[in-house]
Amino acid sequence: MVRTGPSRADGELIGRLRERDLVVSLAQLERWRRAGVLPRHRRRGLGRGRGSVSVLDDAVVEIAAVLARHTRQGRDLRYAVIGWYAEAGRPVLPGRAGVPEPPWPAVREALVWAAGKSMEHRLLDQARAARGDEEQTDALYGDADRYLARHPATRLHPGTVRQALEAGSDLPLRGDGSGRRLVHLFAAAGGADRADSHVLADALSTLMLPAGLDAAEFTRFLEQAERDGTLDGLLAPLALPDRDRIAAATEEETARARHTVQILGGVGGLYFFHGLLMPDTPALADLRETVDGLGLGTLLQLMLGMATSPQGFARLLPSCLHPGMAALAEYLMEVLARHEHGILHRPGHPGGAQAYMGEWISTIKALTPGGAPAPEGSTATG
Repeated sequence: MVRTGPSRADGELIGRLRERDLVVSLAQLERWRRAGVLPRHRRRGLGRGRGSVSVLDDAVVEIAAVLARHTRQGRDLRYAVIGWYAEAGRPVLPGRAGVPEPPWPAVREALVWAAGKSMEHRLLDQARAARGDEEQTDALYGDADRYLARHPATRLHPGTVRQALEAGSDLPLRGDGSGRRLVHLFAAAGGADRADSHVLADALSTLMLPAGLDAAEFTRFLEQAERDGTLDGLLAPLALPDRDRIAAATEEETARARHTVQILGGVGGLYFFHGLLMPDTPALADLRETVDGLGLGTLLQLMLGMATSPQGFARLLPSCLHPGMAALAEYLMEVLARHEHGILHRPGHPGGAQAYMGEWISTIKALTPGGAPAPEGSTATG
């Protein structure tokens, strides 16, 4: 079959994407249409007996643009659909076109597929298969050790980072062992290892970070559950794989979970950027104090990093289906809402968000190679 050139509408679409520095081919557009994620062009009649032409709609441009942003060579198209779904839930900036919602069946299929590929899901499946088998249990921990060697966990408070930048000192990077705690948790949930109260108290207090947790009291609670023979039952919620959670969720429940991911990831960003010399405000200080009081700093910074990629977003979404995560997001938004003048308002400093961001950028650029701010009036390069 001889391939013809692009239609007028496809030519216009490719040109409008190029204006955004997005390069797509006619073959890509055709693949997206065959997959059912890019709508075909609307047809418009030219009058009696004159046929019809394809017409490019603005919504099709936005869909093609978001697919182009998330499509990578060798990456499954389902990750692009997840990236599209994440973008569609974000607030629309002034002067920008909103991203249309992707078709729900494609979203659901992509999320279920991605959840089954997560490290947590594989650990849980492997732990179930290893139940009562010492050799397979050893293999589980061996596989986990190899994974953690490639993805070491660190715990840094933004205040520590800020002090290091201002003083020009090195960051105290070190593993905090949270990855190993995660492995113990999933091994116990899957039945590969006997649930031990002390191991679980350490893992849950570090990873789950319940609000207002008293570690000693929590450990005593788990020790009593171990004596009563109810400890394994406490792990039952963890034994439901992410794939099953997301498959059972409705479109509305998934959209609410998406909103929760975006709020918690956004709060994680506000918390994290304090370490990168973000100018402080009463609202930001209040938020950091609240997050530190709840012991949620590590979790929210982790969510920030994960929420920026389709793979990470797909891993976060199932946990944010839980009502407790939505309640946490709502509470943190209420903390910010206590400050009627806004997040970026600083008493005594004129100017709005633009002035605030300009000062932040200037502060970063004014750092000398040694890390200390340059003297006032000096010319510093960033």
